[in-house]
Amino acid sequence: MIAPPSIWSGVFDTWDEATDAAISRSVDTLQAFDTNRWIERQEEMLTSARLGVATRFTNLPMLVSISGARSIVDLGGGSGWTFELVAFNTVRDIENYVIIEQQSSVDAFTPSFIDNDRVRFVASNAKFDVQLESVDVLYSNSALQYFPDNLFLTNLVALCTPDWILLDDLQASSGSQFFSMQHYYGKEIPCRFCDVQSTINELQTLGYSLSADVGYPATIGGSLEPSLSGRLATQNNIGTPRSLLFKVV
Repeated sequence: MIAPPSIWSGVFDTWDEATDAAISRSVDTLQAFDTNRWIERQEEMLTSARLGVATRFTNLPMLVSISGARSIVDLGGGSGWTFELVAFNTVRDIENYVIIEQQSSVDAFTPSFIDNDRVRFVASNAKFDVQLESVDVLYSNSALQYFPDNLFLTNLVALCTPDWILLDDLQASSGSQFFSMQHYYGKEIPCRFCDVQSTINELQTLGYSLSADVGYPATIGGSLEPSLSGRLATQNNIGTPRSLLFKVV
């Protein structure tokens, strides 16, 4: 069987190196998450979710059912499709669902929830000085790989002091952290493959214990192409995408 072409390209030691390479190889400099194609994809996911159809896997409905969570912060929640799946698939009434997204997504999808006062979109920025109340769950699905480090995550934990932290589709390295690029319709997106143990240690420092570490059913993937810097990609093995669940101690 012929392996599908990889969506990853290059191995870099730093986020800046991966970012510079991504800009130089992209069709233009517009960020992939600001493109019409990205917004249209998120609209399709929202429409499907409102019919109870999940186009991406999420562990959040199960966690909500088990924990009785009623307030959630969703880091990188896109169009709000995960909220709709929770609402469709659980008997819990979510009272407060905050989606942290970049401004283009906030502008595009806030109107989709104009009649739902339980859902709020908040634009992210470098300082992220927005006020958040304490919540039951901090959730992220396939978002942390687009940050250069875990600082945004740990700052968000300090702001909303969740009882649970659920990280779905965490792109992980089997060794130390490294960076690459992800192909996306003529764009190259800088991407981080994080050191899982370091992430666990950081959250433990904030008072959280690891409750579960399971494989995530990947929707994208493939092995890395040879590094642009000349090193073999096999030196940086990609592990199975992971779902990590943490509980406050």
